[in-house]
Amino acid sequence: MLLFGNGSKEFLDFPKGNYHFVVGKGALISGYTGGGILNGKKKCRILVVRRIFYVCQTMIPELRTFIIAAQTESFASAAKVIGLTQSAISAQIRRLEEELGYDLFERTGRSVTLTSAGNAILSQVEDILSSFEALRGLRRPPTDSVPLRIGAISTVQTSLLAPAIARLHLELPDLKVRIVPGLSMVLLDRLDAGELDAALIVRPPFGLMPDMQWHPLVRQTYVMVVPAHTEHENWRQILQTQPFIRYDSRSFGGRTLDRFLKAQGIAPRQVVETEELHTILQMVANNMGCSIVPYIFAVSVVPNIRVLPLGEHRIAREVGVMTLRGHMAEGREALIRYLDEASRDNVPPEPWNS
Repeated sequence: MLLFGNGSKEFLDFPKGNYHFVVGKGALISGYTGGGILNGKKKCRILVVRRIFYVCQTMIPELRTFIIAAQTESFASAAKVIGLTQSAISAQIRRLEEELGYDLFERTGRSVTLTSAGNAILSQVEDILSSFEALRGLRRPPTDSVPLRIGAISTVQTSLLAPAIARLHLELPDLKVRIVPGLSMVLLDRLDAGELDAALIVRPPFGLMPDMQWHPLVRQTYVMVVPAHTEHENWRQILQTQPFIRYDSRSFGGRTLDRFLKAQGIAPRQVVETEELHTILQMVANNMGCSIVPYIFAVSVVPNIRVLPLGEHRIAREVGVMTLRGHMAEGREALIRYLDEASRDNVPPEPWNS
């Protein structure tokens, strides 16, 4: 990466193989190779220029919208993902097309498809967005003084995060790690605000923002947990007769459970609501009532409880790591690799198959 000037403007040069991308406020973006002298600096000879265009901070939203519209093949779907109206999405794409001088999409009814020109620049736009994210991180302190900031929901801290960090420490013994607990939604917001380098959460029930990337780790089926002395086998009958300890409806996993209960037409007699699954298990073990929870490893080892499947009415949650595209942090990719290993090593046995 090279920082250079042109009069009163400064630009950043990001090498991409045999090409470079120059990013800056009012900077020209193009692919080039070196050669010659220009204004006392090494001259950049344009290798391939189909269209040179200006990219400044005000154009970044249009580029992000272009990426998500290309992925969803629908301006309406892109609007839902980004949180704008369909007309706003259309306006952003029109501005980008006017700036470039050619059409990016073919409009057919409610769907859109990339034109040959749009398809040709797709990877270049992804590179530009990644480079822009790198620009935002230039003022950070040296990496040796910055800890790896990992947000994590409570149910994965012992079974997944602890063994993964232990393995990471063996590879990078000088790396500092800061663990931030919280609900999935809260951690997602902190990741988006740049306060976290990664978030170990339940996959959101809505579409991902184009600048976020999801790394799936494990899929956890929901089960009913009851006191060990409970004789009933039918989970519906148990919900009708026992107090219900609810998995927090504010969490992504709790929302999945709420939708399931509503679809089944069941309104259990709730006595406690909490996000802490380990607390729920202890309450059930102490005869407070029943619950429906994801089948995490702790369920298989807590004494004085029974586990019942929900039969054909299976629901599940997906746990993984959310990161920001283009955002780099020392040790993050290695941690994701070790989290994947830990998720395979800590699969609880299914008690009804044993």
